[in-house]
Amino acid sequence: MRFVCVRAMLVTGVPAVAAAVFLFLGFGAGAFAGRPYVGQGLITAGLIAGAVAAGTAVGDVAWFLMAARGRSEPDDAAAAGAETEVRAQPDT
Repeated sequence: MRFVCVRAMLVTGVPAVAAAVFLFLGFGAGAFAGRPYVGQGLITAGLIAGAVAAGTAVGDVAWFLMAARGRSEPDDAAAAGAETEVRAQPDT
């Protein structure tokens, strides 16, 4: 389960970093005014990557809320700190 959580964070982080890079390069290329269409294209790519990042963030929040909702409550003995017996399963 932990690997799924780490992967979910990366899915949100990669488009966010790509959006920041595209926007930075787009506004930087637009500042030189030699070829404005290159800068505008990079800005458009950055806005699209930002929309993807926002969508994945919303999906991650929904995923985590559903995972938290589906988690079972601990029983009273385990919550009180009582010793619980753990048995090994026999090999079949």
